[in-house]
Parts: sequence; C-alpha cells; structure tokens
Amino acid sequence: MDLPRRPSLRDEQRALTRRRLLDAAEAVFARGGFHGASVDEIARAAGATTGALYSNFSSKEELFLALFEERIAGDVDDYAQIVAEGTTIEEQVRGPADRWMAILRERPAYFPLLIEFWAYAMREPRLRERLAGRFAALRTASARIAVEGAERQGFPPDPQAAELVGTLITALGNGLALEKLLDPEAVPDTRFGDLLVLIFTALGALARASMGAGSAGGADA
Repeated sequence: MDLPRRPSLRDEQRALTRRRLLDAAEAVFARGGFHGASVDEIARAAGATTGALYSNFSSKEELFLALFEERIAGDVDDYAQIVAEGTTIEEQVRGPADRWMAILRERPAYFPLLIEFWAYAMREPRLRERLAGRFAALRTASARIAVEGAERQGFPPDPQAAELVGTLITALGNGLALEKLLDPEAVPDTRFGDLLVLIFTALGALARASMGAGSAGGADA
C-alpha cells in the first residue's frame, strides 16, 4: 500500500504564502474596496512580493474570486451544520437566516465589496461568467441543504422544488442584505428568519396535505 506523499517544504511554503495573500487581500479589500486595492498593497500587507502574488493568482480578479469562493464554502458548511442540528422546521430555516444576518454584522465590508465586484463583473463577460458560476454553486448548496432538511422532517426529496427553493433563499437573503445596507432599521436582524419560517411553514403544510391526499387516494383505490 502506497503512503500519501508528504508535501515538500516548497509546497508548504507556497501554501503558506497563498494563505497570507488571501488574508491580506481580505483586509485590503475591506479597507479600500476592490478598485481601491492594488496588488502591490496586498503583497506588502502579506509580507510577500508582487511576483509571489502573481505566481499564486493570475490577477487581482482571480484573487478576489478565490477569496469569495473560500468564504462561500465556509459559510455553507456553517449553514449545513445548523440545519443538521435543528429538530423543527423553524430551527432549520431560522438558524441559517440568522447566521447570514450575523455575517453582515461581523463582516460589514463583505456585502458592499461583493456588490462592487458584481457591478464590475457585469461589464466584463469573462468575469461575469465566473462570478455567475460562484452564485450558481451557492444556489445548488442551498438547494442541497433544503432537501436534507426536508428529508429530516419526513418529506420526500423533490430535486426540482429544491432548485426553486435554493434560488428563493439566496435571492431573498441578498435582497434583504441590500435593503439593510441602505436602511438598517428597516430590516431587523430577525426579518430574514421570520420570512423563511413563514414561507417554509406554508410549504410544509402544503406538502403534508399533498402527502395526505396521496395516501387517501391510494387507500380508496
């Protein structure tokens, strides 16, 4: 049996440099925005050279997308864990919604930065396609988490409905975040959870009624 190859010192140093660059980029982007940040500034903040930055990321845009993708992956893991620990529909839908509102508080520069990059990517076809892919992955993850939550509540999986639900969750969450940026008092931290509880409670009732009608029809037959 072949043992896994141990990373070389060069590989470890490269990974460490990449980590420092990502952490530095997050701080620099948060401070000056995407357009206000320069690769020189990011490299200096990371204690690296500009050449080291370009050996890890082909451009500032590539660096931003890598950072965004990493953040999404970590946040999705948090949402999945919250849903897995929930025992009721309310716990399973309010928990992730409250977590999203907490992220907006903990990382106040995160969503404005995303909006800035989104507006930039809309005018750059190559970037637009890549950013759209990241958002599609987020919708897919939301759909998967919704299916897992529904199955725990005893509902049969419905991939088509899950896809719609994934779009609903991400669109509602992003829309409320945008509203909250402009008028924080108009969107309390509980609003996202309140809306999702209302929607999913109604969907759960409809699903139970449909399941009951199907069982009754089967019995009549």
